Amino acid sequence: MKLKRLIAATVACCSLSTLPTCLFADELVLPSEVAASHWKTRYMKEFAEAVDKGTDGELEVKIFPAGQLYNDQDALAALGTGAVHMVWPVSVRVESIDPRAGVINLPFALDAERMANQCYADGLTELLSSYVEPRQLKILGLLRTADLFFIFSDRNVQKLEDLKGSKIRVTGGRVFLDTIRSVDASPVSMAASEMSTALAQGAIDGVFTSAAGWAEMIGSTGKYAYYVPNLSMSTYAVVVDRGWFEGLPEQQQKAIEAALDEMIPRQWQEVAVEDQKLIDKMVAEGAEFHTASAEDVQKWKELSQSNLERFAKAHPEVQPKVDELAQRCGNGN
Repeated sequence: MKLKRLIAATVACCSLSTLPTCLFADELVLPSEVAASHWKTRYMKEFAEAVDKGTDGELEVKIFPAGQLYNDQDALAALGTGAVHMVWPVSVRVESIDPRAGVINLPFALDAERMANQCYADGLTELLSSYVEPRQLKILGLLRTADLFFIFSDRNVQKLEDLKGSKIRVTGGRVFLDTIRSVDASPVSMAASEMSTALAQGAIDGVFTSAAGWAEMIGSTGKYAYYVPNLSMSTYAVVVDRGWFEGLPEQQQKAIEAALDEMIPRQWQEVAVEDQKLIDKMVAEGAEFHTASAEDVQKWKELSQSNLERFAKAHPEVQPKVDELAQRCGNGN
């Protein structure tokens, strides 16, 4: 029966130019670098079940967590080869494909309220997708990763000036690096698995991370947290092999889109609740969590202006499109 479906799918969707990817049209290979226990894997499984139901079992989603097949960066590179069909990397990875995608990593660029507006979320996804489609990729949605904040071992940071001179581990991407440099701190790149030891040994002073990174990877080593509301909302981009996706039967395309459309708005709400539980847990165990004052937030916004201007100079057409989208969807200032 599976062979018959494979033959039917191949005949339906394949041209000579798309034959290598279409030969695997009855399966969707989805690698991930996070552990099987990570909440992202749980959402991948939900997605797989929804696609199976929506296609009457004709499209099987095969998930490979914990880097069993590829890490996210290598999985992105493998899209288009037929070995991988979809990957959910942190959105900073997409900057390496087209730097214009860095617009969502600019300081104060995203927040949960704006992303709860379906018009805005859909329009932003389409804009980002337009930048990678010439590379035969397509972005189908943006999942919430985390509202990021600073963690320190022995620095009780409570305002912007307290960061001066510190060494802070950050996720890659030029926008993130520029943000840290703008406060006279030094960004440091290292694997997430190394950051707890580096913090404990004093190799770094702090970490820019998520609630899960704090509670599950750093633990009691991170005594102090400093949060600037909406400074950096990290996301996962749902990236798919464009040629493969557009070669699928229409029913299967719609099943994939429907699964994401149902899951993503709910995921934004659920993960925010889970993050707050982790923060409350750390505070209950003796850590301190400081939220920047309104005055301090304004200082951050003023300091971030140089980052925004630098990005606008390099990519002058991008921010006006985002602003127009916000106005059209009722998210404008």
